[in-house]
Amino acid sequence: MKIDNFVRIIDGKLITTPPIDAFASICLDASRILHGDLFIDTTASRELIHQALLKGAYAIVTTLSFENEDEECAWIEVSSIEQTLIKLLRYTITQKSLTIVLLSPVQEALLEMIQTPRTIKRLRGDLLLMTKTLLNAKEEEHFSLSDSILGKKIAPASNPIDNALHVKPAIVSKGLFLSSFWYQERYFFDQKIPSIFVEELLCLLQFCDTHAIAYALESLSFCEHFYPQFITQALCKKEFGNSSKALIFEPLPSLLPSLLSYMQTQVESSYIILALPKGFHKSFSFEGETLFFETVEELAILAHKSFAYTLILGDKEAYEPLFIKTFTTQPSLF
Repeated sequence: MKIDNFVRIIDGKLITTPPIDAFASICLDASRILHGDLFIDTTASRELIHQALLKGAYAIVTTLSFENEDEECAWIEVSSIEQTLIKLLRYTITQKSLTIVLLSPVQEALLEMIQTPRTIKRLRGDLLLMTKTLLNAKEEEHFSLSDSILGKKIAPASNPIDNALHVKPAIVSKGLFLSSFWYQERYFFDQKIPSIFVEELLCLLQFCDTHAIAYALESLSFCEHFYPQFITQALCKKEFGNSSKALIFEPLPSLLPSLLSYMQTQVESSYIILALPKGFHKSFSFEGETLFFETVEELAILAHKSFAYTLILGDKEAYEPLFIKTFTTQPSLF
């Protein structure tokens, strides 16, 4: 790409007057720089900039001022790396004709599970990781994103899917985790999805049908949101439904209030524990016990508490050290 064109795209300022007028590729990792690349300094690190220059970078994008590092390098100064990445992504999405589908966090997780094949890829991580993903994307690829604010910044033409159902669905809830419902004249019985998520699923299915996206519900399993792990009192894993206790994992703080309200419609607050990392300031009311912890190991105290469900803020994979035994084939409540 021509350096002058790139400077205009990101609204930067070219400080030097290099003899070269173009670069090969964009790189955000100094250790992966190849001769002729442009390096975007995302951490304001002069050390990494020097490393990139030694590897043969033709251009540097940074918030740092030029200190005679290399007059033959295109030193491009910007006021904000975040805004630079957003402008770069907006250009990249347009140039590659990429599609960004805006979904709710639950719908994004569900879509990843039910697609056959996965024609819409999920944008994960922070802005930096998303930038790496989209810069390496092939033309006309499709991506989903649950951050609607960021989605509008990088893809202004994108719109959330229609979450309005013309007819209120008849949903039969079986406990906290199983639901039965109708869709397209077909009855789905005891599916592994909490009733609180069913309407979002049905709207997602409508979107898939409208855009000819193939999906399968026959093997629907719990997604990462409101994920239940049944346990014994001693915190040994049990198969689904083979215990009267469960730890429920939710990685997204913004979903906690609605999930707690949902739980309390079916379970008394005295049977629910809310487990939060220390330092998390909740801005919602909960009448049951709230347990704050610093390490996963501290949650071992749950083995000495009386509860039916403990809702834990965090990704389930991070809490594997908590379980001291693997699944047992002996159904037991204790």
